[in-house]
Amino acid sequence: MFPRRAILILLRMAALCGPLPAQLTPKQKAENLESFELIWRTVRDRHPDPKLNGLNWQAIHDATKPAIENAQTMEEARRILRDMIGKLEVSHFAVVPSEAYAADAYRGTAATVETQPVAQPGAISDAISDTRVRFGNLPETRVVFESRALPDDAGYIRFNEFLDPGAMMPKFEAALKGFAKAPGIILDLRGNPGGIGIMAMGIAGFFIDKPGLKLGDMKMRDATLKFVIFPRPETYAGPLAILVDGGSASTSEILAGGLQDLKRARIFGTQTAGAALPSDIIRLPNGDGFQYPQAIYTSVSGKVLEGAGVTPDVVVPQSYGPGAVDAVIGAADDWIRSTLR
Repeated sequence: MFPRRAILILLRMAALCGPLPAQLTPKQKAENLESFELIWRTVRDRHPDPKLNGLNWQAIHDATKPAIENAQTMEEARRILRDMIGKLEVSHFAVVPSEAYAADAYRGTAATVETQPVAQPGAISDAISDTRVRFGNLPETRVVFESRALPDDAGYIRFNEFLDPGAMMPKFEAALKGFAKAPGIILDLRGNPGGIGIMAMGIAGFFIDKPGLKLGDMKMRDATLKFVIFPRPETYAGPLAILVDGGSASTSEILAGGLQDLKRARIFGTQTAGAALPSDIIRLPNGDGFQYPQAIYTSVSGKVLEGAGVTPDVVVPQSYGPGAVDAVIGAADDWIRSTLR
């Protein structure tokens, strides 16, 4: 469930591999044509809107095919494919260059895996883990998890993507256990482009103790999946502040918007990306990846977050510049302290 914004990072990494051959071989041309047909069929058969935004998809196929057949470079072929899927005018469509899957594209980004004890309330210390994971047809991705106690004992948790649940969820649970007596929790989802949608339900279960509630619905062409929250044996009942910005997308929006609708969290920051379409990624015959949306997400209150995003309860612009104080964390922390009065 990654929006196009996240894919752009992969494209920049792929650029480190150097220029591709100027001319395509006959084999590459044939693979590009196969990839074009697979993309076109996938959109036709899997897009959540069977009317495809009112487009004549067959006519678009017929107009695009000659351009793909005549493309002379991989970048030209990718541009043609991106132009075709861009006509749908929704998020979560992307063509990921095969170079992004190469290990060399990530050389230098690996970090030593280091996990420290979770900070206990009353102490100011970091507990950061930094790993690289590969999920499905995504290129290898760097995942960072951080938890620490703020000076007034509020707990602070941040992670950059909803990936690697086998490692991430135990870290999240351990952090909350360490913050069991904290006056409040700040969950920082700024810059988090999303990831595995079901992780939103799992994390929500740490803050919701009533069964039968949900974050929203994921509507596909022929089925509807409910984002049902399953409360954990031990839940945190104190104030929950969630921080968001324009880089918060997809699963981040589902979690923030869902808990906002349930009146369980107060949202701080700026408007989110409005890119909340659950998606999948497949590998194409030419080696590239293709990301496409397969459902429409609707929040508990009936909001369609795609194109709209989550509106914070408290709008706080981000602070920038050397020595700048993080105003968003400050506002959330002030709110938590105000609940104690």
